[in-house]
Amino acid sequence: MYQHSPTGEYRLLLYLSVAVKWMYSALPEVQEGSYVFTIGSGQPPRHIGCPDAEELICIPGSVLFHGGLHWYTNHVIKIFDTTAESFRQMRSPFVRGHARLFEVDSMLGMSTFNAEATHVYIWVVQEQDYKDEVWALKYRVELPVSEIRVQFGMFEIKYCRVRAESCERDVLVLLEFDDWLLQVDINGKLVAGFHRRGLIRTQVRLKQTLVLHTFFTTLEDYVVNTLPSV
Repeated sequence: MYQHSPTGEYRLLLYLSVAVKWMYSALPEVQEGSYVFTIGSGQPPRHIGCPDAEELICIPGSVLFHGGLHWYTNHVIKIFDTTAESFRQMRSPFVRGHARLFEVDSMLGMSTFNAEATHVYIWVVQEQDYKDEVWALKYRVELPVSEIRVQFGMFEIKYCRVRAESCERDVLVLLEFDDWLLQVDINGKLVAGFHRRGLIRTQVRLKQTLVLHTFFTTLEDYVVNTLPSV
């Protein structure tokens, strides 16, 4: 889901694959490709073409930045322009292995780790450099591998993600291995650890907000945290 800047509407980017198109054979107007659905509009999803976007289905999550949804795949960043409703590509830093995108402080960031899982690299592109696609290596975090092995035994990264509230402070690297989830700060210090058997992560990040949204129904005379009347 993303917010369409010109209208303020909340929209969904959908894709109908040829693999499931047969389910809609009774509807000749249904076409393979990308669709945009406006939440609360009462209108069906609108076909916008772009059949090449099918590969993005298997990429978990996207990052909304500079009016576009961003995915990293095969050393290239794919972008969906939410205003023009078209796809394009963007250069990315040359990295080996998996990489993940994030957004913070008007910057688009990318995190990755080396083959030995001893260092995490954080690349960023400033908003003023976005058009020219100029990336810079912002941080090189040396992980406290010895300390982690002493405390937790074997250490093999399954998942690495950067959680950043600001690229000048409070930058945390989130590591997952076995049933452990660890937080490491930008100086390579182990901050916290969380253990839970069968730990399953999601791509959803929750953030507290006091902003009112018009698509939530407002109840007259409703007061938060009051006892129900009898």
